[in-house]
Amino acid sequence: MHTAVRSILPNRALKLAFVVDDLDEYLERFAALFDLQKPKPIVTGPEEETRIEYRGMPTAGRARMGYIPLENVVLEFIEPIDGPSIWRSFLDNRGCGLHHIGFIVDDLAEVTADLVNLDLPGVQQGIFPALGRAPSGTYAYHDSIEQLGLDIELLQFD
Repeated sequence: MHTAVRSILPNRALKLAFVVDDLDEYLERFAALFDLQKPKPIVTGPEEETRIEYRGMPTAGRARMGYIPLENVVLEFIEPIDGPSIWRSFLDNRGCGLHHIGFIVDDLAEVTADLVNLDLPGVQQGIFPALGRAPSGTYAYHDSIEQLGLDIELLQFD
């Protein structure tokens, strides 16, 4: 008899995210691929606004971001621009590419503890403002590149 196990992560991802070195170029390429208008990039807020921490320390890490909404998932493109961050580290060490899958969670603290117990430590966290139809909230990245080939992002909306 097979025993059911509670899933740590929800079985539906919100987004696939790519770290890139030229946001405008990638947004143009992907918008053309899906016959969409190129979206306007946004810039993340300053440290005081986002309360961003990288490896347990406040950081001025910022990024330019753009989103391509598809029917079943959002493609997110991130170009690091300031300070230390998980995005800058990825770009410097691995180059452009698929960086993480983002999951919406109901209890960020609980899922974070579960991931840490699986040896997937938290590496960056902060808050984000409302954007379009999406509400504001909190995010946390977990270092899972060695185990899974990409990082995990948890998103808890307000």
